[in-house]
Amino acid sequence: MTNLLHMLAGLAAIFLFYFCGEMLVRVLALPFPGTLAGLLMLLAFQFLRRKTPVVLISGGAPLLRHMAMLFVPAVLGVGVYWQQISENLTGIGLAIIVSTTVSLGLSGWIAQRLLQSVAVDSEEDTGL
Repeated sequence: MTNLLHMLAGLAAIFLFYFCGEMLVRVLALPFPGTLAGLLMLLAFQFLRRKTPVVLISGGAPLLRHMAMLFVPAVLGVGVYWQQISENLTGIGLAIIVSTTVSLGLSGWIAQRLLQSVAVDSEEDTGL
């Protein structure tokens, strides 16, 4: 029973961040999706806490376990629009390669900066 309550509380927390992101984007008329704003707010919350709460882990686990079902509409869309996709395959392939390269490079650069700052903080804490 406790696991069920943790899972429901975690799902409620995830949906709360989602709705807060949607509201923030609508109120401030921001030019990006509310789901992204909610995801960034959840990420900031976890960075501030420095540890993921058990409730969020319990709420997110079923979503991650069944993530393949979330991709079914995308796969069906590829099947339906295959004619247009095949006509623009070069541009789509180039966009995928460039965006993946840029996002991986940027993610690696940010990870290095974060890890360096954590290492410096830990050295200062230990007096090294």
